[in-house]
Amino acid sequence: MAEKYKSSRFKGPSDAIDIEKLEKETQKLFFLGLLVAVSLHAAVGSFFMFKKTEVKVVKPPTMELVIRRPRMTKAFEFKKQRVKTRTLERKQIVERKPTAEIQTKSVSTVDLMGTVASFEYASEMKTDMDTEVFVPEGIEIQMATTREPEKQISMKEEMISLEDLDTGQYKAMVIQDPNNKQSIKGFVYISTAWGAQLKPPDTLKRAVINLVEAVNRYTNINAKVDTHLYLDSRKIYETPFVYVTANKAFELTDIERKNFGEYLRKGGFAVIDNGEPMYEFGQAEASLRQMLKDSLGADAQFLPIPNDHPLYHCFFDFDDGPPQGAEIQMVQTTTTGAQGETARNSSMAKAVHYLEGIWLDERLVAVYSDKGYCWKWKDLTNNEPQLKMGVNFVVFALTQAGGIAQQKMDFFSAVQ
Repeated sequence: MAEKYKSSRFKGPSDAIDIEKLEKETQKLFFLGLLVAVSLHAAVGSFFMFKKTEVKVVKPPTMELVIRRPRMTKAFEFKKQRVKTRTLERKQIVERKPTAEIQTKSVSTVDLMGTVASFEYASEMKTDMDTEVFVPEGIEIQMATTREPEKQISMKEEMISLEDLDTGQYKAMVIQDPNNKQSIKGFVYISTAWGAQLKPPDTLKRAVINLVEAVNRYTNINAKVDTHLYLDSRKIYETPFVYVTANKAFELTDIERKNFGEYLRKGGFAVIDNGEPMYEFGQAEASLRQMLKDSLGADAQFLPIPNDHPLYHCFFDFDDGPPQGAEIQMVQTTTTGAQGETARNSSMAKAVHYLEGIWLDERLVAVYSDKGYCWKWKDLTNNEPQLKMGVNFVVFALTQAGGIAQQKMDFFSAVQ
């Protein structure tokens, strides 16, 4: 009784539950719920995955271009302009008209420009207030002095030096020791000749500057770069040395031809340098030679200058003649065959072994050079022989008997 009572005493309603059965049913319901949840999530995910969504793009703002009718400021004219017929005419050379006055006035000015740098070197420039006067036809210019010997000025007695005479009125004056040709002092202004069509090449502007520096370096002559010298100007009669170069064809005007020819006859000296020496019978050579023929007429006889001429020995000695210039270069030529094919050939220009000169009354008035020294002068290296030849050109022009520089020296020196 006691055991029965004891066993029944600790039993409850939960003892009637079948734990194994409950566990199986619970697992069945769990897996069923899990399957339903997975299926539901898979269905929702598939819906959003395969659903096509349209993205709406916002239309950008647009701007409307409104073209308004132009407003007329002038009355509209229904008028056609007739096109002029083109005619081919030869370019005429316009000569500069001579002024009515013959006398020139020299205004003494102070040095306003000072020393300025030109290219690689420094050259001194001075203001020049001389008026340009051209020589009309029929006017003869006497270059030689008209003073009598007893009325001439003695530079020694008046204590006048060459520096005192360097006022810009005279382009050159020198004194040379007869016993030592390299003992020479004085001053000179060197410039390049210009004309209506004659124009030195722009690439050769430095050539004259280097020549001036060479004269200052090798001699005691104070050389300066002068302004442009026009062939139809009266200033050419004050210039004992004129340098002419060109690389293109040109012609001189009537006034230029007459003025240049009269300059050479009255004591002038010119160096005519071919700026296109690598081409035989080129346009520049033909124009430069024709320039001398037109200016001197039948007196323009081109003759080789012998190696013993004072031109080669007035300062430096060139016993073998003039040094080589820029004439020896490779020249490219193009030829066209019968069938239209083109071929390019390279050839070496011929060497020139002498300079040509023109004499008037046994005085050398012009030197023609087919060597193109201007191309060598403009270089900064390997041009010492060519610059020394240029120094001889300048010294010969200043010391030649009958030249403009010697005429001026006779004017200021007393005759013993």
